[in-house]
Amino acid sequence: MNTIPALIRKAKDSLHGARVLASENLLDFAVGRAYLAMHYVAEAFLLSHKLDVLDPDGVADAFGQLFSNTGELPPIFHRWLIEAKRLAKSAEFETQTGITKDIAAEQLDRARAFVNLGREELTEPFM
Repeated sequence: MNTIPALIRKAKDSLHGARVLASENLLDFAVGRAYLAMHYVAEAFLLSHKLDVLDPDGVADAFGQLFSNTGELPPIFHRWLIEAKRLAKSAEFETQTGITKDIAAEQLDRARAFVNLGREELTEPFM
């Protein structure tokens, strides 16, 4: 069973992996790792409200409904999560993704913002 601290650690590790992959110019894979960092933080936020989404594809929708639509978190995080999910799917299953260094850098920045949000909002009360 996932716990909030474990998900935040996994998100930090995924962000680190994304950085390493980007530094090796493995941009598709870096974008995929950046998405997973965001996904783990979103999942941790859901757990903070006692909501365990078993279907990984449902995490973004549940995150949007519970946090963005209610104004509990800035809606931009939900939009970033949706875009990252789309890019990661493309990066994983297509050969001509069009992912550039700029796109990868933007995804890394967004993933870092997600991880920081999770660390700020979730770490203390759940440790």
